[in-house]
Amino acid sequence: MYNFRVKIRVLLACLIFVWSIPTTAQITGEFYLDKTVFAPGEPVFLYLKILNKGPDIASFAVLMQEQPFCSGVSLTISSDPPKISIHPDWTGCSWNGGPFPMMSLMPGQTTIGRFPLNYYHDINAPGNYWVEAKYFAFPNPAGVVPLTKLSFSVDGKLPSYAPSNYQPWLDQLKSTDQDTRQEAARVLASLAPPSLEETLYGFANNSEFRRYAPLAFHRLNTPRSMQAMADLMKGPLTNEQLDAARYLAESNDQQWYPLLRDAAIKNVGDSTFPACAAELGGEKMLPVLIDLAKSADNKGIEGNALMAMGSTGSRNAIPVLLEYLNDPDSNISDRAGYGLMLLTHRSAVVDSRNRDRKAEAVKWMDWWKREGATAPIYKATEQGERVPLP
Repeated sequence: MYNFRVKIRVLLACLIFVWSIPTTAQITGEFYLDKTVFAPGEPVFLYLKILNKGPDIASFAVLMQEQPFCSGVSLTISSDPPKISIHPDWTGCSWNGGPFPMMSLMPGQTTIGRFPLNYYHDINAPGNYWVEAKYFAFPNPAGVVPLTKLSFSVDGKLPSYAPSNYQPWLDQLKSTDQDTRQEAARVLASLAPPSLEETLYGFANNSEFRRYAPLAFHRLNTPRSMQAMADLMKGPLTNEQLDAARYLAESNDQQWYPLLRDAAIKNVGDSTFPACAAELGGEKMLPVLIDLAKSADNKGIEGNALMAMGSTGSRNAIPVLLEYLNDPDSNISDRAGYGLMLLTHRSAVVDSRNRDRKAEAVKWMDWWKREGATAPIYKATEQGERVPLP
């Protein structure tokens, strides 16, 4: 069973903002689904009901559908049969350029938020699914909903969700309320019903909905939608290009390799592009990354090229990375070690707080002499436990 954990890197400034708001209120709540059996193509929402059972006004983060962790919600979605879902990467907790908004509850009041599980995981296919959820209630650490595990299924024997059922979401796209419009775009992109293909293609040309276009094209998964995905790679660097690169890499379609290779060369300062090109191109991307590392005019670019070597799945990348382990710049040696870890699912780090990088380099060298010819090498998409080097 494959577990997909929704992860977000929380910005320090945002954490300071959140935890600096005093409250003595007691927050509690519960997670629930409105039902447990869904039709193929039907939206699935996880609901969170929050109650202020204390004597004071409670202030906490608004429940954000696109940034659940920033709202204090941790989600893990599993499926059987297993599947991998790539979700657009979140780089911090922000809303319209600033800290995410807060809300307040009077004593005895409740509020209900909902989270679109289709957005985080592809739930269109028939099968059994599980969601594990926990609420740790920013900024009130005493208000916690314990880990809750709920099961549901998509029943392939049921008729697919009727195209007419999407009409309310289409109507919401024209709402005067921004949050309502964006929720509709988010849901429709996640479900990507073929009957709404033309509407979804229009997201690419809509400044408000464009950010959902890569997910919509990925879920449509047709030759036309993948070409539309590739077209998103044109022009100035945008977040949509980052998402498109991830989805093109996941497609394993080599026709997109030249596009990702060129994007990596142009945007090597962003680690996503070289990693995606390495994931798709594999061995043939290694010479490009070696040249990028050697010709880099700053350590950040050099480090990104080294990390991307770990996504090539190439045994020939290991001797290259070993050479960088003794680099006097710890950022470079650490990135080389990271690349080695991706390729081998091994780690030489014993104590992350008290690193002995020279000893780590010796461990790697000894391991390579001893097992290099026969040790398994892993691709970027292969999961596995990191085993300590002897």
